[in-house]
Amino acid sequence: MAPSKVPERLKLKDVLAILWRSFFIQTGWNFKSMISIGFCFALWPVAKKVCHTKKEYIDFLKRHLGFFNAHPYFASYAIGATARLELEHAATDKPGYDLIDKFKNALIGPLGAVGDQCCWAVIRPSALIFGLTGLKLAPTVHWKALVLLLTFILYNIPHIYIRVKGILDGYEAGFNVYKKIRIDTYQRMVTYFKIIGVVGIGMLFIWTFQQAFIVHWRVSIMFVLAFILGLGLRLKRNMFYTPVLVSMVLAIVIGIL
Repeated sequence: MAPSKVPERLKLKDVLAILWRSFFIQTGWNFKSMISIGFCFALWPVAKKVCHTKKEYIDFLKRHLGFFNAHPYFASYAIGATARLELEHAATDKPGYDLIDKFKNALIGPLGAVGDQCCWAVIRPSALIFGLTGLKLAPTVHWKALVLLLTFILYNIPHIYIRVKGILDGYEAGFNVYKKIRIDTYQRMVTYFKIIGVVGIGMLFIWTFQQAFIVHWRVSIMFVLAFILGLGLRLKRNMFYTPVLVSMVLAIVIGIL
């Protein structure tokens, strides 16, 4: 059905308001509807444009307070796309919002998968390793404070970039936003953070080995054996908790001996 009027567009202040509100998307997290409260809160500037009566506001809330879950950063793609769809729907005479609801549900899986692979598996641990390495190597409190500031900046550059890009790309693409939700889009950024993480782990290993050797040569041997054993179990068996437990037991045994 052709639009009865030209859809209203979001202005810069609306986009900024949505972006600001998206930072609170997890504040209303619950087991029943996950992040839908925060999602609805982020879309409220859109509600002010498409709703003109109390009933329309109530329907808007009911529409977006149902179950919805996604990675908190990559949820911005759904926010931007839903904002456009709401504005376009308000400009038509088409009844019902079933298509928008189905569209949101279809985004839950991709947004969670890409977000976990990109942020939780790479960016967050790499930034943490950067911070830990800097704190270990920083000679004074002032340098340590600088390291903490740099770690905060390092992590939040991609964090904020993903939120902004998600809203803008989602708003631009609408129903076609699924084409933009790919790990390949962030592959270069992920690669850079992997390099940071690997270099940080190497520096931490050298520093820890040096400190262990200063304490006693047996501590150095224990550290190397625990590292090799843990890394081997992780790579060969894809284990996580077992390498940690085995390394702790090995450290205790060598410590007793």
